[in-house]
Amino acid sequence: MAKNKSAVELKEMKNGEIVEEDSDDGPVHVVPPDGGWGWVVMMASFCCNIIVDGIIFSFGLVVTNLAESFEVPVSTVSWVASLLAGFYLLAGPFVSSLATRFGFRTVACAGSVVAGLSFAVASLAMSVEFLYVFIGVLGGIGMGLVYVPAVVAVGFYFEKRRALATGIAVCGSGIGTFVLAPFTTWLLGYYGWRGTLLIHAGLVLNCAIFGAMFRPLEPTKKKKITRRQLANEEEVSAGTPLMVRIKRERDEKLRDDDQQEAMNQQQQTDHFHSSTNSLNNTVKLVGIKAKRSSTLTDSASSLGKKEKETPLLAAAGANIPEVVEETDGKKKSNGCMRAVSSLIQFSLFKSPTFNLLCFASFITFLGFFVPFMFLAARAEQLGADKESASFLLSIIGITNTLGRVACGALSDHPKVNVLMVNNAALTLGGVVTIATPFFPAYEMLIVYACLFGLSIACFASLRSILMVELLGLENLTNAFGLCLMFTGVSATVGGPLASMFYDATNDYDASF
Repeated sequence: MAKNKSAVELKEMKNGEIVEEDSDDGPVHVVPPDGGWGWVVMMASFCCNIIVDGIIFSFGLVVTNLAESFEVPVSTVSWVASLLAGFYLLAGPFVSSLATRFGFRTVACAGSVVAGLSFAVASLAMSVEFLYVFIGVLGGIGMGLVYVPAVVAVGFYFEKRRALATGIAVCGSGIGTFVLAPFTTWLLGYYGWRGTLLIHAGLVLNCAIFGAMFRPLEPTKKKKITRRQLANEEEVSAGTPLMVRIKRERDEKLRDDDQQEAMNQQQQTDHFHSSTNSLNNTVKLVGIKAKRSSTLTDSASSLGKKEKETPLLAAAGANIPEVVEETDGKKKSNGCMRAVSSLIQFSLFKSPTFNLLCFASFITFLGFFVPFMFLAARAEQLGADKESASFLLSIIGITNTLGRVACGALSDHPKVNVLMVNNAALTLGGVVTIATPFFPAYEMLIVYACLFGLSIACFASLRSILMVELLGLENLTNAFGLCLMFTGVSATVGGPLASMFYDATNDYDASF
């Protein structure tokens, strides 16, 4: 027998049944229902995004109060908001691995509890360093545990309507910013920052309810065959290959680790029989290592073109079970190594496309959170009151919401190039942000908030769609998580860097 783990394993049950099961090798492919419970998952994801992103994007409003309360520079306190956003993203690859292992529902509920407790404990903080740990690190990780399942789960429930469903789900981020920005301002004025953190903790705990709605998709049912059924099967000739199982990748090419052949060692014929007559009991099966080839060959015979194009299960008979190859006693010897390597799917870094996506995301998130942290403060610098200043974040939120829905619907059109839409949106956001120092009045900042909200809407709603189109659905969870890790690093650094420019110049122009 070949030492490689086969695509299918045969297990004998106590009742004499033979059960064929999918191997642990490779991803389990499920068919998206494109509706049904998927709409419930979409709305649950929408609500999670309202709470998680709403709190994170409006947390910059709390920074000023913290600086005044602890009597420290803004750059010192800005690390709290930056660590919150950074760890919320940095946790991506680890959360993706946990979601693959335990499911979206379990991970999202656990993250809700972690983030809620962290914010509640942080309300008792007596130092900025305490906030670094409980809001920045633990709160950020908890938020990430909710965010990744909320975004990724929608992609598994939809295929034809994936862009629209994802756009609706992630537009909860814009709704959250629109609602929670003025709400946070009101909380700060009425309860102070400690009471605000307690109420935020209660809001985050509600994500456990929504996370419980991420019901896992059931894989294809396993086929069971009794020994009696096997004995009663009609026979096929000893020269007929019993079964060849091939897993197909997105590019429909045969991969080295995705092919398994079970061929007759005593090959005596050069074609397939289309019936199940005459199965000899002495057929011997040997494992043959797959070669990187788009054809199936055997050293004893040459298959004709017609036979090579015929689905093998159909040629051999629909009632014939899949051949099962027993693995040796070393099956679980490398389990720990597989678990560690699966935490980060390093093979993705072999893809130039994936590397470019990570680099673009890293650069984008260096400045992504700067407007959320300092736009309100810049408006106050221009003479606006606190309510008017915080309303700018609400404008970003509402335009972000409308943009995500519109972008999702537009991207479902077959003639729309999703990559071009994404790149154009990022370019627009960068240009208007650079031009912000030349906006001398509050009214100009309203225009900026509208344009910036629209630009980040396309980027946020199309990110997972791009990964599916460029890398395949089977790589979505790991690719999304790894990409979040890179954005987490840049998001952590971006806020304090902008704060340093402000401390040095006492003006937010350099920060923008």
